[in-house]
Amino acid sequence: MTPLLLALVVALALVVAYMNGFHDASNAISTTITTRALKASSALWAAALLNTLGALLGMALLVMTVPWAVRLLGLGPIVEQLAARPDTLGAALLVLMLGTFLWDLLTWWMGLPASTWHAFFGTSFGVSLVIGTSAAWDRLGLMLAVSVVGPVISATVAYLLMQLILRLARSELLGPGHIRFAQTFSASTVAAGHGLNDARLPLAVVVIALGSAGADLSGTTTTVLMSTVAVAVGAGTLMGGHRIIRTLGRRLTDLTAAQGLAAESSAALTMSLGVFGLESPVSTSQALASSVVGAGVARGRRTVRWSVAREILLIWLVTPLACAVVGAALLGVVLELPGL
Repeated sequence: MTPLLLALVVALALVVAYMNGFHDASNAISTTITTRALKASSALWAAALLNTLGALLGMALLVMTVPWAVRLLGLGPIVEQLAARPDTLGAALLVLMLGTFLWDLLTWWMGLPASTWHAFFGTSFGVSLVIGTSAAWDRLGLMLAVSVVGPVISATVAYLLMQLILRLARSELLGPGHIRFAQTFSASTVAAGHGLNDARLPLAVVVIALGSAGADLSGTTTTVLMSTVAVAVGAGTLMGGHRIIRTLGRRLTDLTAAQGLAAESSAALTMSLGVFGLESPVSTSQALASSVVGAGVARGRRTVRWSVAREILLIWLVTPLACAVVGAALLGVVLELPGL
Protein backbone atom coordinates (compact mmCIF):
# COMPACT_ATOMS: atom_id res chain seq x y z
CA MET A 1 0.00 0.00 0.00
CA THR A 2 1.45 3.35 -1.02
CA PRO A 3 2.09 5.97 1.70
CA LEU A 4 -0.52 8.26 0.13
CA LEU A 5 -3.20 5.57 0.15
CA LEU A 6 -2.31 4.61 3.72
CA ALA A 7 -2.60 8.26 4.77
CA LEU A 8 -6.02 8.52 3.10
CA VAL A 9 -7.30 5.38 4.85
CA VAL A 10 -6.09 6.58 8.25
CA ALA A 11 -7.51 10.08 7.68
CA LEU A 12 -10.92 8.72 6.69
CA ALA A 13 -10.90 6.34 9.65
CA LEU A 14 -10.40 9.36 11.91
CA VAL A 15 -13.28 11.15 10.16
CA VAL A 16 -15.50 8.11 10.79
CA ALA A 17 -14.40 8.03 14.44
CA TYR A 18 -15.32 11.71 14.78
CA MET A 19 -18.64 11.19 13.00
CA ASN A 20 -19.42 8.19 15.17
CA GLY A 21 -18.96 10.25 18.31
CA PHE A 22 -21.07 13.04 16.83
CA HIS A 23 -23.79 10.68 15.57
CA ASP A 24 -23.98 8.56 18.71
CA ALA A 25 -23.50 11.26 21.37
CA SER A 26 -27.25 10.85 21.93
CA ASN A 27 -26.69 7.34 23.26
CA ALA A 28 -24.96 8.64 26.35
CA ILE A 29 -26.55 12.02 27.01
CA SER A 30 -29.99 12.28 25.40
CA THR A 31 -31.75 11.07 28.53
CA THR A 32 -29.77 13.22 30.98
CA ILE A 33 -30.31 16.37 28.89
CA THR A 34 -34.01 15.70 28.31
CA THR A 35 -34.72 15.00 31.99
CA ARG A 36 -32.41 17.84 33.07
CA ALA A 37 -30.35 15.58 35.27
CA LEU A 38 -27.38 17.43 33.77
CA LYS A 39 -26.98 20.65 31.82
CA ALA A 40 -26.39 20.12 28.11
CA SER A 41 -22.85 21.49 28.22
CA SER A 42 -21.90 19.43 31.27
CA ALA A 43 -23.41 16.28 29.77
CA LEU A 44 -21.51 16.76 26.50
CA TRP A 45 -18.17 17.33 28.22
CA ALA A 46 -18.67 14.35 30.51
CA ALA A 47 -19.73 12.10 27.64
CA ALA A 48 -16.79 13.23 25.49
CA LEU A 49 -14.29 12.51 28.25
CA LEU A 50 -15.81 9.12 29.08
CA ASN A 51 -16.02 8.14 25.40
CA THR A 52 -12.33 8.89 25.05
CA LEU A 53 -11.43 7.02 28.23
CA GLY A 54 -13.58 4.06 27.17
CA ALA A 55 -11.80 3.90 23.81
CA LEU A 56 -8.38 4.09 25.50
CA LEU A 57 -9.45 1.37 27.93
CA GLY A 58 -10.38 -0.82 24.99
CA MET A 59 -6.93 -0.28 23.52
CA ALA A 60 -5.35 -1.31 26.83
CA LEU A 61 -7.46 -4.46 27.16
CA LEU A 62 -7.16 -5.67 23.57
CA VAL A 63 -4.20 -7.15 21.76
CA MET A 64 -4.50 -5.22 18.52
CA THR A 65 -3.12 -7.38 15.75
CA VAL A 66 -4.14 -7.72 12.11
CA PRO A 67 -5.85 -11.11 12.76
CA TRP A 68 -7.85 -9.53 15.60
CA ALA A 69 -8.93 -6.63 13.39
CA VAL A 70 -9.84 -8.87 10.45
CA ARG A 71 -11.88 -11.19 12.68
CA LEU A 72 -13.67 -8.30 14.42
CA LEU A 73 -14.70 -6.68 11.13
CA GLY A 74 -15.48 -9.93 9.32
CA LEU A 75 -13.10 -9.00 6.49
CA GLY A 76 -11.26 -12.34 6.27
CA PRO A 77 -12.27 -13.23 2.68
CA ILE A 78 -11.61 -9.69 1.42
CA VAL A 79 -8.16 -9.45 3.03
CA GLU A 80 -7.20 -12.91 1.75
CA GLN A 81 -8.41 -12.13 -1.77
CA LEU A 82 -6.44 -8.88 -1.91
CA ALA A 83 -3.33 -9.98 0.01
CA ALA A 84 -1.21 -9.68 -3.14
CA ARG A 85 -2.85 -6.37 -4.14
CA PRO A 86 -2.34 -4.02 -1.16
CA ASP A 87 -3.39 -0.93 -3.11
CA THR A 88 -6.73 -2.51 -4.00
CA LEU A 89 -7.14 -3.51 -0.36
CA GLY A 90 -6.50 0.12 0.57
CA ALA A 91 -9.19 1.20 -1.92
CA ALA A 92 -11.62 -1.28 -0.34
CA LEU A 93 -10.87 0.09 3.14
CA LEU A 94 -11.44 3.62 1.86
CA VAL A 95 -14.83 2.62 0.47
CA LEU A 96 -15.78 0.86 3.70
CA MET A 97 -15.06 4.00 5.69
CA LEU A 98 -16.70 6.33 3.17
CA GLY A 99 -19.90 4.25 2.95
CA THR A 100 -20.14 4.09 6.74
CA PHE A 101 -19.58 7.84 7.05
CA LEU A 102 -22.22 8.72 4.45
CA TRP A 103 -24.85 6.54 6.14
CA ASP A 104 -24.12 8.05 9.56
CA LEU A 105 -24.37 11.52 8.02
CA LEU A 106 -27.70 10.72 6.34
CA THR A 107 -29.31 9.18 9.43
CA TRP A 108 -28.08 12.06 11.60
CA TRP A 109 -29.69 14.53 9.18
CA MET A 110 -32.92 12.49 9.39
CA GLY A 111 -32.67 12.53 13.20
CA LEU A 112 -32.90 8.74 13.45
CA PRO A 113 -30.61 6.53 15.56
CA ALA A 114 -28.91 3.94 13.35
CA SER A 115 -26.08 1.48 13.75
CA THR A 116 -22.60 2.42 12.57
CA TRP A 117 -21.62 -1.25 12.80
CA HIS A 118 -24.52 -2.32 10.58
CA ALA A 119 -23.64 0.38 8.06
CA PHE A 120 -20.07 -0.92 7.96
CA PHE A 121 -21.10 -4.56 7.58
CA GLY A 122 -23.62 -3.64 4.91
CA THR A 123 -20.94 -1.77 2.97
CA SER A 124 -18.66 -4.80 3.30
CA PHE A 125 -21.33 -6.91 1.56
CA GLY A 126 -21.22 -4.59 -1.44
CA VAL A 127 -17.43 -4.55 -1.48
CA SER A 128 -17.36 -8.36 -1.37
CA LEU A 129 -19.65 -8.58 -4.40
CA VAL A 130 -17.51 -6.25 -6.50
CA ILE A 131 -14.26 -7.99 -5.55
CA GLY A 132 -15.81 -11.38 -6.28
CA THR A 133 -15.42 -12.98 -2.88
CA SER A 134 -17.85 -14.15 -0.23
CA ALA A 135 -18.54 -12.38 3.02
CA ALA A 136 -17.41 -13.87 6.34
CA TRP A 137 -20.81 -15.40 6.97
CA ASP A 138 -19.94 -16.92 10.34
CA ARG A 139 -18.89 -13.56 11.79
CA LEU A 140 -21.66 -11.67 10.05
CA GLY A 141 -24.20 -14.27 11.14
CA LEU A 142 -23.23 -13.73 14.78
CA MET A 143 -23.56 -9.97 14.31
CA LEU A 144 -27.02 -10.31 12.79
CA ALA A 145 -28.13 -12.65 15.58
CA VAL A 146 -26.95 -10.15 18.19
CA SER A 147 -28.68 -7.32 16.32
CA VAL A 148 -32.00 -9.18 16.44
CA VAL A 149 -31.79 -10.50 19.98
CA GLY A 150 -30.07 -7.44 21.48
CA PRO A 151 -32.94 -4.94 21.07
CA VAL A 152 -35.43 -7.48 22.42
CA ILE A 153 -33.26 -8.05 25.50
CA SER A 154 -32.73 -4.29 25.92
CA ALA A 155 -36.44 -3.51 25.73
CA THR A 156 -37.35 -6.35 28.11
CA VAL A 157 -34.73 -5.44 30.70
CA ALA A 158 -35.69 -1.75 30.52
CA TYR A 159 -39.36 -2.68 31.00
CA LEU A 160 -38.57 -4.77 34.10
CA LEU A 161 -36.24 -2.13 35.55
CA MET A 162 -38.85 0.57 35.02
CA GLN A 163 -41.44 -1.52 36.83
CA LEU A 164 -39.01 -1.96 39.72
CA ILE A 165 -38.22 1.78 39.84
CA LEU A 166 -41.93 2.66 39.84
CA ARG A 167 -42.60 0.28 42.74
CA LEU A 168 -39.70 1.66 44.76
CA ALA A 169 -40.87 5.21 44.05
CA ARG A 170 -44.43 4.42 45.19
CA SER A 171 -43.11 2.97 48.45
CA GLU A 172 -40.96 6.11 48.87
CA LEU A 173 -37.78 4.03 48.97
CA LEU A 174 -36.54 5.89 45.91
CA GLY A 175 -36.93 9.64 45.56
CA PRO A 176 -36.41 12.02 42.60
CA GLY A 177 -32.96 12.95 43.87
CA HIS A 178 -31.87 9.34 44.05
CA ILE A 179 -33.14 8.70 40.52
CA ARG A 180 -31.34 11.71 39.05
CA PHE A 181 -28.07 10.74 40.76
CA ALA A 182 -28.36 7.14 39.57
CA GLN A 183 -29.22 8.35 36.08
CA THR A 184 -26.01 10.37 35.94
CA PHE A 185 -24.06 7.23 36.84
CA SER A 186 -25.87 5.05 34.30
CA ALA A 187 -25.32 7.65 31.56
CA SER A 188 -21.61 7.68 32.40
CA THR A 189 -21.53 3.89 32.05
CA VAL A 190 -23.17 4.08 28.62
CA ALA A 191 -20.71 6.78 27.49
CA ALA A 192 -17.67 4.73 28.51
CA GLY A 193 -19.19 1.60 27.00
CA HIS A 194 -19.85 3.40 23.73
CA GLY A 195 -16.22 4.48 23.50
CA LEU A 196 -15.05 0.93 24.25
CA ASN A 197 -17.44 -0.62 21.72
CA ASP A 198 -17.54 1.78 18.78
CA ALA A 199 -13.95 3.03 18.71
CA ARG A 200 -12.90 -0.51 17.78
CA LEU A 201 -14.33 -0.14 14.27
CA PRO A 202 -12.10 2.68 12.91
CA LEU A 203 -9.28 1.38 15.10
CA ALA A 204 -9.43 -2.06 13.45
CA VAL A 205 -9.42 -0.46 9.99
CA VAL A 206 -6.27 1.49 10.90
CA VAL A 207 -4.63 -1.72 12.17
CA ILE A 208 -5.39 -3.57 8.90
CA ALA A 209 -4.10 -0.66 6.81
CA LEU A 210 -0.88 -0.40 8.82
CA GLY A 211 -0.37 -4.15 8.64
CA SER A 212 -0.87 -4.13 4.86
CA ALA A 213 1.69 -1.32 4.57
CA GLY A 214 4.19 -3.36 6.58
CA ALA A 215 4.24 -1.04 9.59
CA ASP A 216 5.36 -2.21 13.01
CA LEU A 217 2.17 -2.38 15.08
CA SER A 218 4.13 -2.15 18.31
CA GLY A 219 5.82 1.10 17.35
CA THR A 220 5.28 4.56 18.83
CA THR A 221 3.70 5.91 15.64
CA THR A 222 1.02 3.22 15.75
CA THR A 223 0.27 3.96 19.39
CA VAL A 224 -0.12 7.66 18.59
CA LEU A 225 -2.46 6.90 15.67
CA MET A 226 -4.61 4.60 17.78
CA SER A 227 -4.78 7.17 20.59
CA THR A 228 -5.83 9.75 18.01
CA VAL A 229 -8.79 7.52 17.07
CA ALA A 230 -9.93 7.58 20.71
CA VAL A 231 -9.59 11.37 20.86
CA ALA A 232 -11.53 11.73 17.59
CA VAL A 233 -14.48 9.80 19.03
CA GLY A 234 -14.47 12.06 22.09
CA ALA A 235 -14.18 15.22 20.01
CA GLY A 236 -17.17 14.18 17.91
CA THR A 237 -19.19 13.46 21.03
CA LEU A 238 -18.45 16.94 22.33
CA MET A 239 -20.21 18.43 19.30
CA GLY A 240 -23.37 16.46 20.09
CA GLY A 241 -25.86 15.07 17.57
CA HIS A 242 -28.83 17.13 18.76
CA ARG A 243 -31.19 15.90 16.03
CA ILE A 244 -31.06 12.34 17.37
CA ILE A 245 -31.14 13.58 20.96
CA ARG A 246 -34.51 15.20 20.26
CA THR A 247 -35.80 11.98 18.68
CA LEU A 248 -34.89 9.78 21.65
CA GLY A 249 -35.81 12.27 24.35
CA ARG A 250 -38.94 13.94 22.95
CA ARG A 251 -40.21 12.48 19.69
CA LEU A 252 -40.11 8.79 20.65
CA THR A 253 -41.54 9.42 24.12
CA ASP A 254 -41.69 12.18 26.72
CA LEU A 255 -38.78 10.86 28.71
CA THR A 256 -38.78 11.01 32.51
CA ALA A 257 -35.77 10.63 34.79
CA ALA A 258 -36.97 7.16 35.84
CA GLN A 259 -37.29 6.09 32.20
CA GLY A 260 -33.84 7.45 31.48
CA LEU A 261 -32.35 5.47 34.35
CA ALA A 262 -34.06 2.25 33.25
CA ALA A 263 -33.12 2.74 29.59
CA GLU A 264 -29.47 3.57 30.22
CA SER A 265 -29.02 0.72 32.71
CA SER A 266 -30.52 -1.73 30.23
CA ALA A 267 -28.40 -0.42 27.35
CA ALA A 268 -25.23 -0.68 29.45
CA LEU A 269 -26.07 -4.30 30.30
CA THR A 270 -26.69 -5.23 26.65
CA MET A 271 -23.45 -3.59 25.56
CA SER A 272 -21.51 -5.44 28.27
CA LEU A 273 -22.94 -8.78 27.17
CA GLY A 274 -21.97 -8.07 23.58
CA VAL A 275 -18.44 -6.84 24.24
CA PHE A 276 -17.34 -9.12 27.07
CA GLY A 277 -19.71 -12.07 26.68
CA LEU A 278 -20.17 -12.70 22.96
CA GLU A 279 -17.14 -10.64 21.87
CA SER A 280 -19.37 -9.27 19.12
CA PRO A 281 -20.03 -5.65 18.14
CA VAL A 282 -23.26 -4.30 19.60
CA SER A 283 -25.17 -1.35 18.22
CA THR A 284 -25.33 1.19 21.01
CA SER A 285 -27.99 3.09 19.04
CA GLN A 286 -30.24 0.05 18.87
CA ALA A 287 -29.59 -0.83 22.51
CA LEU A 288 -30.62 2.60 23.81
CA ALA A 289 -33.55 3.23 21.43
CA SER A 290 -35.12 -0.15 22.21
CA SER A 291 -34.51 0.43 25.92
CA VAL A 292 -36.32 3.79 25.72
CA VAL A 293 -39.29 2.00 24.14
CA GLY A 294 -39.25 -0.72 26.80
CA ALA A 295 -39.15 1.81 29.63
CA GLY A 296 -41.96 3.78 27.96
CA VAL A 297 -44.20 0.71 27.64
CA ALA A 298 -43.78 0.12 31.38
CA ARG A 299 -45.53 3.47 31.95
CA GLY A 300 -48.21 2.66 29.40
CA ARG A 301 -48.24 1.82 25.69
CA ARG A 302 -49.68 5.24 24.84
CA THR A 303 -46.58 6.98 26.18
CA VAL A 304 -44.62 5.66 23.19
CA ARG A 305 -45.14 7.29 19.79
CA TRP A 306 -45.27 4.16 17.68
CA SER A 307 -45.07 6.02 14.37
CA VAL A 308 -41.59 7.25 15.32
CA ALA A 309 -40.65 3.77 16.56
CA ARG A 310 -41.65 2.35 13.18
CA GLU A 311 -39.48 4.92 11.38
CA ILE A 312 -36.50 3.87 13.50
CA LEU A 313 -37.17 0.17 12.91
CA LEU A 314 -37.43 0.76 9.16
CA ILE A 315 -34.04 2.47 9.15
CA TRP A 316 -32.55 -0.49 11.02
CA LEU A 317 -33.96 -2.91 8.44
CA VAL A 318 -32.86 -0.82 5.45
CA THR A 319 -29.32 -0.07 6.68
CA PRO A 320 -27.50 -3.28 5.54
CA LEU A 321 -29.10 -3.38 2.07
CA ALA A 322 -28.73 0.34 1.36
CA CYS A 323 -25.10 0.37 2.49
CA ALA A 324 -24.35 -2.73 0.39
CA VAL A 325 -25.55 -0.88 -2.70
CA VAL A 326 -23.54 2.21 -1.75
CA GLY A 327 -20.43 0.12 -1.08
CA ALA A 328 -20.65 -1.70 -4.42
CA ALA A 329 -21.20 1.55 -6.34
CA LEU A 330 -18.36 3.40 -4.60
CA LEU A 331 -15.85 0.60 -5.08
CA GLY A 332 -16.80 0.29 -8.74
CA VAL A 333 -15.96 3.97 -9.19
CA VAL A 334 -12.75 3.85 -7.14
CA LEU A 335 -11.38 0.81 -8.99
CA GLU A 336 -11.62 2.75 -12.23
CA LEU A 337 -8.92 5.12 -10.95
CA PRO A 338 -5.40 4.65 -12.43
CA GLY A 339 -3.18 2.21 -10.51
CA LEU A 340 -6.01 0.23 -8.95
